[in-house]
Amino acid sequence: MKTMEQLHALFVKHHSEVLIQRVTGTSVMHIADILKDAAIIQQEIYTQILKSPTDVDKMTVLFSGLSIDKAKSAFYNVWKTKNPDLVEDLEQQDAQFVDDHRPDLIKRVTAVMPIADVMRAGNIIVSETYSKIQANATNMDKMRELLVALNSDKAKSALYTLLKDQQNFLVEELERKEVLENEPPSKHAKVQEQVQTIKQKIEEKQITRWNRSSKRHGTKLKDLLKETNIEIVGNLYFYKDEKYMISPGGSGAQVYIGLSEDGIEVAIKLITKNPKNNKDIENELNHLQDLRLESPYIVRYVNFVVGKDFYYLANRLCEYDLVDYMDDLRLQEQKHKDNALGKIVKEMLLGLQVLHRAGVIHRDIKPRNVLIDVEKRARLADFGISRKLEEGKTTVYTVRAGTRGWEATEILNQTEKSRYKKSSDIQVAGMLTYYILSDGKHPFGDDICCEVNIFKGEYSLDDVRDKEATDLVEWMINKDADKRPTVDKVLDHPYFWDDKSKDAVLRKLGDRPEIQNYETLARLRNLYIQKEHTEETDPTATLTIYEAFSELKIENEKRKRDIIAIVGEDLKKLWTLFKTAKEATEGKTFSNWKLQLSEIWTDINKKLPEDVLGLLRVLRNKLVHGNVRNEFEENNIFGLFPDFFISLHRVAKDLDWDY
Repeated sequence: MKTMEQLHALFVKHHSEVLIQRVTGTSVMHIADILKDAAIIQQEIYTQILKSPTDVDKMTVLFSGLSIDKAKSAFYNVWKTKNPDLVEDLEQQDAQFVDDHRPDLIKRVTAVMPIADVMRAGNIIVSETYSKIQANATNMDKMRELLVALNSDKAKSALYTLLKDQQNFLVEELERKEVLENEPPSKHAKVQEQVQTIKQKIEEKQITRWNRSSKRHGTKLKDLLKETNIEIVGNLYFYKDEKYMISPGGSGAQVYIGLSEDGIEVAIKLITKNPKNNKDIENELNHLQDLRLESPYIVRYVNFVVGKDFYYLANRLCEYDLVDYMDDLRLQEQKHKDNALGKIVKEMLLGLQVLHRAGVIHRDIKPRNVLIDVEKRARLADFGISRKLEEGKTTVYTVRAGTRGWEATEILNQTEKSRYKKSSDIQVAGMLTYYILSDGKHPFGDDICCEVNIFKGEYSLDDVRDKEATDLVEWMINKDADKRPTVDKVLDHPYFWDDKSKDAVLRKLGDRPEIQNYETLARLRNLYIQKEHTEETDPTATLTIYEAFSELKIENEKRKRDIIAIVGEDLKKLWTLFKTAKEATEGKTFSNWKLQLSEIWTDINKKLPEDVLGLLRVLRNKLVHGNVRNEFEENNIFGLFPDFFISLHRVAKDLDWDY
């Protein structure tokens, strides 16, 4: 996320020509002296500045030394202190541009959310405004909301600066238009000649705008502008040449990079016109045009055109599909790669959450149907065979469809009409999660036995070491569809918890009365065991709960009421509590936590049961009362017991505890 430092750097970059001309006199050397003393510019640059004959030459050399954002930002801060009037003049000019072109900006700015992200990070807009912008369904409404919030020249200047950075083609076009409309022809003959030349070239290409965004495809798009045989279909512009073809769509259709009439970079899918494709086309359009599916994690629909031989479906251009992105990530450092892949998993599932909440079953989740946009965000794509659940229904009956190796167990067992549920998507999303985290492996195998293994429920998760990740995948790919989690529960799994989330869970569950009274509950359970009471017997025949209180010398009335509320007078909840904790502890890394933690903290309560809930009580107390959060990090407490949160999550789920 760009900060104020980077905003200042962009401001300097986009006004460099003016600054070189207008920063003069003693100001130049004063700024150079400060930047040299702060080690922002090198001695070699400083010496060249001293030798330069004119102020313009000095400033030109100075700017050559401002190669990074930190350097440009430092220049901005020194220059603003020295010459605040010039800063204000430039901000006013920028603000005037925003005011003069407000209608065009509302209609044509497409990068509204990336701009809003930067402005929020730089405190140009507040969180409440950001939320209002985000809540709007269209870019035009988002832009209106953003412009309403910009009530100062400084804020409008920040918008201008970001537009220059993200949609420079649009800014340049509006500025050229402004010159033509506002200045006499004789005064600006040269400018007019340049503009006319540009207009002629644009008319030849039939492309009037280009809102630059893509980094990976930028060169190809630039080459596309030079083509003289561009194909025009509706408001879509592309060139049907192998050079401009990108990875095949998930359905195998041809996909070309192109531009829409309003300058948006698009991926244009060509689908042969025939009756067999009509249903899939109609289906995909319905889903793409459904406003409930407008999300950062769903591919963005742009337009649909019916041609003579093809249907042309245009979506916002992305940088990669998942397969190509993973190839690119293999060249990255392991830590960066792991973080990026974990992020992709979460965003893929957030996309699936959007679909499922709208009652849509994807039915074709696979690597090629996950796209990565210019912000490196994952987006689910290709809804040609997706199906909408009828209101109140949980199952869709339809012909089998999907990709071999990426179908749920229950689908493989059906022939004509197949029964698709959201849980079918979940199992395949689990396969894809493993594929992402294992660097391209399939949990059910990559050979011809894959479908057989899916059908039998035989899998291997050996290529992923993270215990929380393998626990999540195992839950999702369960052969029994009824035992798979919903997508909401998937996203609530410990694999997605950061340290802050783990702290919150420890505090929330640790504050439950069962945990606050866990030592006393353990004493109560042990007493009944000594009396040879079992789960199946009537406790009153052995010892009533009140007699047990007396033997244990529990006199506090509130505590008595709390314990009865927890276990009930028949004690069934008491046995369930400890049985669940025992099952979640056996064979785990924390099964002897007292010994392990005694080496770190000498004051832990060793009277607590040595199970997952006893450990929860200790960790919660340390967080709340011990004020030792730094010791958690120094001693890697969460890493010491890598399966603790998995077990805690399972206990909370089994006991229906909210956290």
